[in-house]
This record gives sequence, structure tokens and C-alpha cells, in this order.
Amino acid sequence: MTSELQLDHFVIAVADLTGAVADYSALGFKVLPGGKHQHAPTQNALVVFEDGTYFELIEWTRADPGDRWYRELSEHGEGLVDFALVPRDIKEVLAQAEAHQLGYKGPIDGSRVTPKGDLLEWQLGRPESAELPFFCADITPRSLRVAGGEIRIQPNRVQGIVSVAVAVADAATALARYRQLLASQAESVAFADARSVGRLGVDASIITINGAEIILVSSQRSATTPAAEWINSLLTRRGPGAYALALRIPDGTAPRLYGPEKARGVYIELSVDDVPLARRVFPAGA
Repeated sequence: MTSELQLDHFVIAVADLTGAVADYSALGFKVLPGGKHQHAPTQNALVVFEDGTYFELIEWTRADPGDRWYRELSEHGEGLVDFALVPRDIKEVLAQAEAHQLGYKGPIDGSRVTPKGDLLEWQLGRPESAELPFFCADITPRSLRVAGGEIRIQPNRVQGIVSVAVAVADAATALARYRQLLASQAESVAFADARSVGRLGVDASIITINGAEIILVSSQRSATTPAAEWINSLLTRRGPGAYALALRIPDGTAPRLYGPEKARGVYIELSVDDVPLARRVFPAGA
């Protein structure tokens, strides 16, 4: 088990893994073959960053309508379907979730066989709602699941995660659920109450874990701004969930935005400075 809570990885559901690997490689990411899962009809490829977080590009080898990620892919197309935290103790955090009726299942056994034939094992805690993260607790060492060394040096110079934006019905209510969920991990987390974001007509609550932010975004009541209407359309179309990522690049690197048409349904912003909150919740006037 880890000694403290960590942001772990971001799950990007794709219809064609080979094509997605080619697309992400063309964007300057170094993509590694991950292998085949033993607990689900899926296989993946990974993009690992210097800060230890990573993207998981995941493909289904057969239909799996009982899985929420598969349903989102089937019904709404490719995109960012979830993100994971590594808990200090998965049984502890799931007990906390149960105490507050947050709708988690687990621990659920998970495993993957790498292209080299190594078996990796972990346990999951998965929520009913995509408003909340899932948990991934390693049984085999995390260093086997998440490659280290030169493989983390990205050609496009991305160093790690700045933030993930999550569409929710109400930012203040969602933050309260996160407080309940992470109460036993509170020394590793900072919470910022919901506040208005400029003139966008949206509110944002922020959870900070080791410098990376989870931004909970909701439209303000009766707001008719483009940003508010866009968040409402996301919620109407697919429900709550993560939709945009901001990544850190070093000084001297040109900032850029990859839209859904290039990044398989995900908004990905690369920035040398702290990306303004307004741009992280409403990327490039999406």
C-alpha cells in the first residue's frame, strides 16, 4: 500500500487501440503497450509522465454492456471516462464510502498480463457515479504497473498533470461528497469551496492532491452563458464525469490545445504556466 493518497491515472475509452496509439504518438506522446486484462475483455496502452501519473488508452475485445466505461463508449463515443486515485488503504477508504452511502463496490480484483508475460495484480473500488473517482490499490508493486525511467520522458515535453475537470450537477454538493469520501486521507488533500469562475456562469470546487487538482464544475442556476450551456449539455448527454485535462510542460515549450478530434474525445491543454481556471473548465471556448 502507498503511504499517502495519490492521483494515479486517467482512463480514455477508444474504439480502436491501434489507431489511438498512432494518434497519441502523432501528438508527441510516447505510448507503451500495456497488455491484456484478466478481469475484463479489454486491452490497453499507456502514456506515463514524469510525475508518475499516466493515461490509459483502453479497448474492448468484445461487448461488455455491464461495464459503465463500455456503455459510455458505445453510447457517447470515445473519450475520458474515469480517473483513479491510489489510496493509502483501500479497505479504509471503501469503509468510509459505505459509511456515507456513496455507492462504491469493492474491493474488486483486477489483473493484467504484460506483453512480456508478467502478471500484474491490484484491487479496485468503483463508484456508481462518474462524479467520483475510482480507486486502484496495487498488490504487485506499482513500479511494475507504471514504468519508470526514460520511458516517462515525453517527446512533447509533458511532465505531468495540472488538473482534471469534472462536470457535476452542483459543485458544492459534489465537494461535500469528496470530503466524506477522503476524510480518512485528509492529510494528503486540500479542499477549496465552490466559487464563481469569472463571467463564465459556472462554479468550481477544487480538490488538490500533491499539487494536482480535481476541479468540480457546475453551471450556475439560470445562467445562459456558452460555458454554462456547454456544461449542461454534457450532463444531459452523458451525465457527470471528467472531460478535460491540463498538462504541465517546461518553460520554453509552446503551449497548445488538443481537441477531441485529435485526442480521441478528450480536451488536453499543454501549458508552461498555471493554466487559468477559466480555460481549464471551458477549454478554448469549447
